[in-house]
Amino acid sequence: MRKLLIINADDFGYSVSRNIGMVECFTKGVISGVTLMVNGVADEDAAKRAKESKVPTGMHFNITEGIPIGSNVRTLTDDKGCFLGRLGFLKALSNGEIDFMEVKHELQSQIDRFQMLMGQKPTHIDGHQHAHLLPGVCEVFASVLRENGVRSSRCPYEDLEAGHVYSWSCDPTLVGDLNTGVQDVVNQAELAKPILKEKNIWAPDRFVGLQTMGSDMTVERLQRQIAKAFKSDGSDVITCELMVHPGYKTGDVGGCGCGPDDFSQSEHREHEMSILQSKEMKDFYHAEKIEIVAFQECYNF
Repeated sequence: MRKLLIINADDFGYSVSRNIGMVECFTKGVISGVTLMVNGVADEDAAKRAKESKVPTGMHFNITEGIPIGSNVRTLTDDKGCFLGRLGFLKALSNGEIDFMEVKHELQSQIDRFQMLMGQKPTHIDGHQHAHLLPGVCEVFASVLRENGVRSSRCPYEDLEAGHVYSWSCDPTLVGDLNTGVQDVVNQAELAKPILKEKNIWAPDRFVGLQTMGSDMTVERLQRQIAKAFKSDGSDVITCELMVHPGYKTGDVGGCGCGPDDFSQSEHREHEMSILQSKEMKDFYHAEKIEIVAFQECYNF
């Protein structure tokens, strides 16, 4: 059985320091691609580095953080012109206040900017904070990807470990919310599967990354989760995406137009870099005969 692992680094373009760290990870062979936030303050720097180092680059669709690319996004933004944040977006969505035509317009605007920056359409598109999976958003998302000839996306249906305590949050009062929120993402992914499939949008068979962010990423946990993802089901080939967030920590300049968040300015990003670049992980991939590949290498499997 072939084991194909896509290691995708999110938030490319968030800051120059993050960009530098991600390209370093790619050149060392510990990630296989990135997804670019085109409303990130360092998106032009990111595009330049990606083209110079030939990094397979997808797009990180963002409708929850920072400033939009398009206009006419009244229901997606606050009175300062910034996106509502994940919780604010969820509240507006549950209240029926989101105009999905605005979602479609913003997604297309971001794809157009990506093409302007990179000179081509994205190899794949996923969603910042998994907003692309949300009810109503997912249907629009899948349709726009198909219209643009984008063939693949992320569907994070991870087999979560019971009783996991999330250590990367700086606020201990959020632990319960994180457990609920992560399970919600998995539930939304299950509902998104048939929507993506109907539009012929390919997603890897398995997923790892919801429980290995920041300080939650340890060599032992990462190896255990990846090994579990590649447990044989009789298939000749299993594909899996590992979502990661490496990079050098962001200083005062970063984010998507409204400043950097606490997670980006913490040690968590550099911690992920050290784990991904460790000899233990490289030896693990070799021993388990895991091939590290990019999204576009998996379309025919």
